[in-house]
Amino acid sequence: MRALVILNGEISDLKILKEIGKEYDFILCADGAIEYCLKASIIPHMLIGDLDSISEYNLRLAKDNNIPIKRFPVKKDETDSELAINYLMERGYTDITIIGAMGNRMDHTLANIFLLNKIHEKGIKGKIIDKNNTIYLVQDELVLDRKENYFISLIPITEYGVIVTLKGFEYELNKSKINFGTTYGVSNRITEDKGYVTVHSGKCFVFVSKD
Repeated sequence: MRALVILNGEISDLKILKEIGKEYDFILCADGAIEYCLKASIIPHMLIGDLDSISEYNLRLAKDNNIPIKRFPVKKDETDSELAINYLMERGYTDITIIGAMGNRMDHTLANIFLLNKIHEKGIKGKIIDKNNTIYLVQDELVLDRKENYFISLIPITEYGVIVTLKGFEYELNKSKINFGTTYGVSNRITEDKGYVTVHSGKCFVFVSKD
């Protein structure tokens, strides 16, 4: 089962929501992101969070549209983003896409990106998307289609770095090490029809970013 999580970060183009919304079995909206849904004429299957960033007007619209609401206290140990992920994992979703994960609050942005690790550790497919980027967490293999004007970057998240093989790229690697805290894996390009990323050891984020 596939689920889409809509967070209250930046969504600069609502067309993305309209285009991808139909691809998912379940749409879960976190707190103030309901405004994006309403503007895009998307009715999520549930609204979740402490509701501290939703206006009374939008909350009333959500209730008028009979959207189920799962409300949490403002004082809690998890962000609304993590509550949304937990909800889906507990219900057996096998593929989770997150949109609206990035924005002005860099702490929230980074924490949201690292939620991909939590998803991955449960054996669930996950990715973060926005208008110009798609982010994966990879510990084994990832196959990517070539797109014009897109760059591929590998950012290790394990302390000892990652051992990777890259095929179909401008800069290919063969069981090479990318150290944690370096930029060695940034700004590569796919030159064949497909690019193959194989992680032999460690974990890394793979960013697919439009220039």
